[in-house]
Amino acid sequence: MAADAAQEWPPKQGDEAVLELASDWALSHGLVLRPPTSSTDAAYTRPGQSVIHAPYALYPSAFPRKLFQQAIDLQAAYNRLYADVTVDDAFLDQVIGGAVSKVDEFQGRLYDIWKQVKKEGIRQPLALGLFRSDYLVHAPADLPSSEHTIKQVEFNTISASFASLSTRVGELHRYLEASGIYPAHPQLSHAALPENGALAGLASGLAAAHKAYGNDKAVVMMVTQDNERNAFDQWPLAHELLRTHGVRLVRVPFSELRTTLTLSPAPVHNLLYQPPTLIGSLPSPLEISVVYWRTAYAPTDYYTPREWDTRLLVEQSRAIKCPSVGMQLAGAKKVQQVLADPKWLERFVADERERAQLRESFTDLYPLDDSEEGRIALERAYKECDKFVLKPQREGGGNNVYRGDIPTFLDRLDEEDKAKAATTASADQQTGPRGREGYILMSLIESPRDMEQVLVKAGEARGTRARVISELGIYGVVLLREDVDGTAAAARGGNRAELLVNETVGHLLRTKPVESDEGGVATGYSVIDSPLLVSP
Repeated sequence: MAADAAQEWPPKQGDEAVLELASDWALSHGLVLRPPTSSTDAAYTRPGQSVIHAPYALYPSAFPRKLFQQAIDLQAAYNRLYADVTVDDAFLDQVIGGAVSKVDEFQGRLYDIWKQVKKEGIRQPLALGLFRSDYLVHAPADLPSSEHTIKQVEFNTISASFASLSTRVGELHRYLEASGIYPAHPQLSHAALPENGALAGLASGLAAAHKAYGNDKAVVMMVTQDNERNAFDQWPLAHELLRTHGVRLVRVPFSELRTTLTLSPAPVHNLLYQPPTLIGSLPSPLEISVVYWRTAYAPTDYYTPREWDTRLLVEQSRAIKCPSVGMQLAGAKKVQQVLADPKWLERFVADERERAQLRESFTDLYPLDDSEEGRIALERAYKECDKFVLKPQREGGGNNVYRGDIPTFLDRLDEEDKAKAATTASADQQTGPRGREGYILMSLIESPRDMEQVLVKAGEARGTRARVISELGIYGVVLLREDVDGTAAAARGGNRAELLVNETVGHLLRTKPVESDEGGVATGYSVIDSPLLVSP
């Protein structure tokens, strides 16, 4: 959208009438969250008694049509790339098993489980990936809008959420446009508001994995955080699975699995779930075909050591994992940084044109190790910190370190290294990798800052008009088969997964105030949005 047109959208008045209609639509169509409630509140024993609308943008946000299509077109290649990383044991051993697993306890625990299961022998070679690749528009001030590009923020391999609620927000905006309550605008039309297949697409991926498992009487298990507020992004997947595919899904809090999961006797190792109470006419225990993790991506999700035991038990079973622990490791930020190196990307992507397309979407990423590149990056992190963000190996938002906070944070890591060294050797001797090697340095993406939006936070009756930035996510589905002995991969040229499914299925737009660095919806930084596709 040209600069003058951008200033005209969204409209400067009429918000109250749109808000009233939008709020009622949201509540009547499941665009909702559970309200914040203390876990000690007795009323929380029945959490379904009240809801508030989820955070949403009152108007669709202008997004360049060309860049939206570019992100869509890239997803199949990204799906393939991360599937191949998942099955490349030597690569994960080198990239995660080196410094990262030694300085990041959480990644180290995941890596140890992966190594143990590999040593015991993979009991389920199939793995399901419900991926999401996130992008920002890169719009340096010295470039015209026709030369703006998209740059990847991150690639999510576990718990890529908001497929359901993003689908709902797109429906909301198309309803408001069709109702005539939005004022006329030269680029506003139903055709400019793309349909979003994210909900149906992720459900189809779960159904494909369930079918590949080979037992129609088994059920899919979605594992959630305890006291999950975002249940209404999750339940629609269960409803879609049953309505469209005839597949049942049980939704279980992570902590409940400590006492309810077992394995059937060797050599089969089916994963069996014994519900605390009987579920209608379903057999007991239930055989699980697919374990869909909507938790387990942060240290705080492992409430006790028993959750780590549960994660290992699941990996040792014949159930299909979404994701497997190897696939979760493939989503580490360190992997993203290493793949930005041309020689490593060439290891996985043979086609020169495809490599060029992927590299065009990369921003600058640097290690913080003792290599020459790492030493240069460390110096720049101190001297040019305003150009960078420091990222740990974490998902879920709220974990990054930005700009002027970077030098102080790096100093603290250095002091922690010295304190650890003092307990094992002389105080001036550094043993093992440094703490900063668990982080990567990423150049900040220069997003357009001339867009406005009305942000309606969760449960609020009024919206807040603000200058905003939008982040686009593209959902992908992969069902892969990992070779137990490597012979089939060798026949395909090595380091290649066998893909039974590779699909691009929908999108998510999250919008936040320009002054906010973080972008998570669940953490309160962003609202869910949908794109208004425009031409420069």
